[in-house]
Amino acid sequence: MAVSVDDVKKALCIDINDDDEVIQTYIDNAVEYIKTAVSETADLTQFKQFDYAVTLLAQFWYLNRDTDMKTQPYQVVSLIQQLKAKATFIN
Repeated sequence: MAVSVDDVKKALCIDINDDDEVIQTYIDNAVEYIKTAVSETADLTQFKQFDYAVTLLAQFWYLNRDTDMKTQPYQVVSLIQQLKAKATFIN
């Protein structure tokens, strides 16, 4: 399952469409960020943690878009570590 704009909007309780393009950009970048952090060759989409990490990271970036962020949420870091462990078994 790929994360959609509607998934992120539902998690954030957003009813309007004004920021759909911004949210899609956050989703696309979250996918690339997590793939780069874990494994660019492994198919991470088979793990539920991947979608959850993408959703959490996109939400975090959306909610903090006016802030100079220096760290990522602990939950995303934890999910990346879990995905790294899983990816070692499929490579």
